[in-house]
Amino acid sequence: MAYDEDTAITIWPEYFDIERTRAAGRRLPKNLCVKDPDIDIIAKGALMLDLEYEVQENKAYPSNWAAKQGYVKIEKGKIPKTKLLPKIAEILIKNQKK
Repeated sequence: MAYDEDTAITIWPEYFDIERTRAAGRRLPKNLCVKDPDIDIIAKGALMLDLEYEVQENKAYPSNWAAKQGYVKIEKGKIPKTKLLPKIAEILIKNQKK
């Protein structure tokens, strides 16, 4: 499936932020999260998973409207979001240790 902006999955860096609570937007267990997740590494994760993506900078997560970290839109279809998030989290963890 090709990238379609209307159906693409939105991935916010807040999903992977170890310092956030689940109520504040974290989507994964803390062992799969990092401090200060970077949208460039999230985009790199999409690239490594052979998914088309688009980076949107200067956009704010709704519950964190003051911090405009941006987000990554990833094509929908190949991998469900529930399976995609842990795979991107593993890539974030590997790249943060470097």
